[in-house]
Amino acid sequence: MPSAGGATQEHVPLDTANPVWERFFQVAPLVVIGTLDESGAHDLAPKHMAMPMGWDNYFGFVCTPRHATYRNAIRERTFTVSFPRPRQLVQASLSAEPRRPDGSKASLADLPLSEGEVVAGPLLRDSYLQLECEVERVVDGFGDNSLVVGRIVAARVLAEALRSNDRDDAELIAESPLLVYLSPGYYGEVGRAYNFPLPSGFSR
Repeated sequence: MPSAGGATQEHVPLDTANPVWERFFQVAPLVVIGTLDESGAHDLAPKHMAMPMGWDNYFGFVCTPRHATYRNAIRERTFTVSFPRPRQLVQASLSAEPRRPDGSKASLADLPLSEGEVVAGPLLRDSYLQLECEVERVVDGFGDNSLVVGRIVAARVLAEALRSNDRDDAELIAESPLLVYLSPGYYGEVGRAYNFPLPSGFSR
């Protein structure tokens, strides 16, 4: 298709007999999902396939039934969501540590955590946004994966990250950058942003 300069840019076909997602980069959020295991102990896992489910207070993430996060959320019917700040990158990474043979994660002892106020579950203490969710529904069958959707029953945002009419949005983002995951395997910070050029009369 023509580029902005008029030149034609070639597209490379991808083999859809295999997953395509490792062949290019895409921007995604980075969140840490918190649940409780069968003994009531904390469980944390980073996820990037996670997003609001529509404009109302629903949030979903993709997981596999093979993982404890999925089984815990289904059993307890709750989960928490922490949105780390860029300086919490290592904390988010530590939450991905493989489990020991006894099912424990040694790294959890080194993470600064807080407890949910409405639902039981751990949260990264200084994350800029914290959500507490009750499981609304689970949709299985996306290959080996499932979509876990929760209804948000409590939410908190750091004062420095809260939008207000008295503060320019671009200035807020510059002063409180966002951590993003560049799948596969990279991360970045978003500290510069611009108004999206929506056409006149647009409505969601």
